[in-house]
Amino acid sequence: MKRNWIKALRAVLAAALAAGLSVILWRQVEYASGNADYKKAEGLAGVSIQQLPQPAPSSPESARPSPDPAPASGAPEDTDPNLALLGSIDLAALQAVNPDVVGWIAIPGTELSYPLLQGEDNQYYLNHTWQGHRSSVGAIYLDFRADPSLMDFHTLIYGHRMHNGSMFGSLAGYDDAEYWRAHPSVYIVHGDGVNRYDIFAAFKAHVNSSVYQLDSPGNAERGEFLDWCLEQSVIRTNITPAAGDRVITLSTCVSLGRSDYRWVVQAVLAAPDPNA
Repeated sequence: MKRNWIKALRAVLAAALAAGLSVILWRQVEYASGNADYKKAEGLAGVSIQQLPQPAPSSPESARPSPDPAPASGAPEDTDPNLALLGSIDLAALQAVNPDVVGWIAIPGTELSYPLLQGEDNQYYLNHTWQGHRSSVGAIYLDFRADPSLMDFHTLIYGHRMHNGSMFGSLAGYDDAEYWRAHPSVYIVHGDGVNRYDIFAAFKAHVNSSVYQLDSPGNAERGEFLDWCLEQSVIRTNITPAAGDRVITLSTCVSLGRSDYRWVVQAVLAAPDPNA
């Protein structure tokens, strides 16, 4: 009887091990497939993440935001070479493959450098790559309600927090001020040029919090929203957006996988380069 029990236990453990290995292998295949899709995107765009130099962190005073977007060309290479390099991205080539491509998003010095998509809802690109291939890797995408020209006061952008650091996996580092100092800005290429956004807050947000309520508040409500975000932040950047500024929220899952909270990193549109 005891021998039969031991055999049964071994069979259960063997089945569990096989299932675990299957999940690992499946995840590796998914990652490899997704990586191939995004390598193709880099090739079509004409820029690789290795080409993006990391600019020196700006002081809070020089990083004062403005509601006017920075132009794609015009920022001298000796001030911020990323603006000129990203401004050369061939969005038309990407849009020929998928018209849902509305831009490119990158944080120099991290793994984050991908096409930016916008679908008809917020579900499709959770499990489809930029080419429309079904994959748990998904894509980086704007909220379907957002203005693709990024003219809204507040724009939401979603992506998965992958275990290998890809997609929005690098956002996990923003719980540490030193990481923020090393990677202070988000760049977004869109149809009208390149915008630089300076990161001002990072925190866990409930899915029902004001972070995910995209209405059109007045200046007083905008100010209250920004004050709340700064209060929630686990890092102190000394960058304080104003009600007339434009902000973005990068949203991904939290490390513990709780379905009712997200990890968010917020950034404000930077002032155009005065030397441009």
